[in-house]
Amino acid sequence: MKAIYLTDLAQQYFPHSSSRSAVTQLRRWVTMNNELQNRLKELHYQKGQRALTPLQHKAFLEFLGEPGE
Repeated sequence: MKAIYLTDLAQQYFPHSSSRSAVTQLRRWVTMNNELQNRLKELHYQKGQRALTPLQHKAFLEFLGEPGE
């Protein structure tokens, strides 16, 4: 697993949306998922962060599933 930009990850989850819309929707999913929020806090995720560390990326996949599933 490697670092990934939040925009790239959002586009994977929402391939038919614009980059901006995809990121907005992904952030909405994070807001609705308390377990993911808590895990990201543990991993020092900051609001407005553009690049995800490999562990942060892994947390998204663990709580939201692989994009396209």
